[in-house]
Order: sequence, then structure tokens, then C-alpha cells
Amino acid sequence: MVVPAAGRGGVAAVHADIDALKGLHDALVRYRHAQREVAARGEDQVRSARSSLEGKAGQLRAQLELSQAEYAGCRERAAQADPDDLPVDCSGYARAVGQVSERLEQVQLWQQRIDAAAGEFSGVAGRFAGLLDDDLPRMEEQLAALISRLEATRRLQAPTS
Repeated sequence: MVVPAAGRGGVAAVHADIDALKGLHDALVRYRHAQREVAARGEDQVRSARSSLEGKAGQLRAQLELSQAEYAGCRERAAQADPDDLPVDCSGYARAVGQVSERLEQVQLWQQRIDAAAGEFSGVAGRFAGLLDDDLPRMEEQLAALISRLEATRRLQAPTS
């Protein structure tokens, strides 16, 4: 095979083109690894948010049970109080139950929002992972093969006459 002369600076231009393709290949590899780390951090943050909210919800459920038990105890004391005694005021316990219930509902709403957002993230992240795990390595292999063929072609020298 005879490689025609590329004109003035042709060999240098071919070397520069091959070097540029090698740089692109290296950049693709770095990009793939960096993006895998980004995706993993995103998944970790979703897990962390879910875990944090679940912990908070668990604390609030326990607090709600305690508040409800205290309120029930107060109401029982009020029901058993002697009519001649001062009335038993359970309004503070009732307020506490309402406040804890409201905070628990807010946390549960946030859990639903996080779950919905995480579902969307998982779909996009799954497609992106497919790109990173399947498509980019295939493109890197094709680019490496192209570079190898170009280097082999470059090594060919025109036969002397």
C-alpha cells in the first residue's frame, strides 16, 4: 500500500491528528470514570437522605406514641378526678400530640417527595450507567482500533523506485 504524500507538513499533521485522537481516547476514559463517581455519589446522597428521613420519622413515631400515652393518661386522670377537685387540664398533652403528628406528616411528605425524585433519578441514572458501562467502552475500543490502524498506516513507507 502506498501512502500518498500529504503535502507540506503532511507527516507532522498526521502525527498531530493521531496524537489528538489519543488525547480524545484518554479524555473519554477519564470522563467515564469521573462520571461513574458522580453517579455513585448521587446514589449515596439519595440513600443518605432516605436514611435520615426514616430516622427522623422513627423518632417522631416514638415521640408520638409517648405523647399519645401521656394524653391518654391525663384524660384517664381527668375522668377519675373527684368533681370537687380542680379540673385536670390535658390541653398541653393534646397540643403536644397535634404538634408531633404534624411534624411526622411533614417528614412523611418529604419521604414521598424524595422517593418520587429518587425514582426519576434512578431511571436517568440507569440510562446514564448504560452509557458509561456499555456505549463509552465500545466507543473507546473503536477509537483505539482506529488509532492502531492509523499508526500502522503511518509506519508504512512508500516503496522507493
